[in-house]
Amino acid sequence: MGGQKVIVRRLVYLSALAEEKHFGRAAQKCNVSQPTLSSAIRQLEEELGIPIVHRGHRFSGFTQEGLRVLEHANRVLSESEKLKEELNLMRDGLAGTLRIGVVPSVLPIAAWVTSRFGKNHPGVFIEVTSRSAQGILSDLESFALDLGISYLDETRMAKIKELPLYTENLALLTPIHGPFTGRDSVTWTETINTPLVLLNKTMQNRRIIDKIYGELGHEVRPQIETNSLMNLAAHVRSGGWSGVVPRECFAFCSEPPGTRMIKIVEPEISHVIGLQMAEIEHPSVVTESFFKAAEELDIDSMFFEDCTRV
Repeated sequence: MGGQKVIVRRLVYLSALAEEKHFGRAAQKCNVSQPTLSSAIRQLEEELGIPIVHRGHRFSGFTQEGLRVLEHANRVLSESEKLKEELNLMRDGLAGTLRIGVVPSVLPIAAWVTSRFGKNHPGVFIEVTSRSAQGILSDLESFALDLGISYLDETRMAKIKELPLYTENLALLTPIHGPFTGRDSVTWTETINTPLVLLNKTMQNRRIIDKIYGELGHEVRPQIETNSLMNLAAHVRSGGWSGVVPRECFAFCSEPPGTRMIKIVEPEISHVIGLQMAEIEHPSVVTESFFKAAEELDIDSMFFEDCTRV
């Protein structure tokens, strides 16, 4: 039993190193010294007879063999966490950790979904992080995430289970006293000639926007790019820019003072947002419980029925 504990501990160190990409930070996360963590990984390399990490003055990534070991480590740790959850469930009710990756434009709505689950299951620790759509898919496949909330109609993968949650509609967040004062709608072509702040090109939201402009024969060149929806809204509030955003992101709270949202037409664009999880034979109890709880939600009708601002 002691030997098994040592192996699991080494796998935990390896997973932490993959997440932190720095020996010192990984050691701190595991509450051990850096020499202890480095020694444990080196011992794992010696036992397996393969190099796991590229070594130099600093951590510079995993070898091909190391990536395979890391995939196995994440799977073992995921199964270990599942076993703990099942035993805790028998004793105390639903408990455990839930790691959810969310695309930035969906974070406000994700809070509404996760808060409901959290209130019903106070023993579950929920960690929500901002991720790109591709990053979510990659982390689900490597077991670095339990769930994702992202775009469903852009990228589909055979090993990902999906559940539609709601339809996202793009609108223009613009200053009240800006170039579109008094307007209820604006065309995509008209927006190209106004100063814009947009999410950056690593985000699926931006790729969708670029595709729309491209199909209309335009190349969009925003003056400001950001990976934060809050930062985008702050720039619009300053009065100098407008930004293309999902209108639903302000259904949970009102638009920033001094701004308003108007429809973008010709064409009107919508995309399906949903829950994603790895298609595995035995998902964790907490992950499966969250997915089943989400199946009972009808966000389009229940959450947005009074959203008539746009």
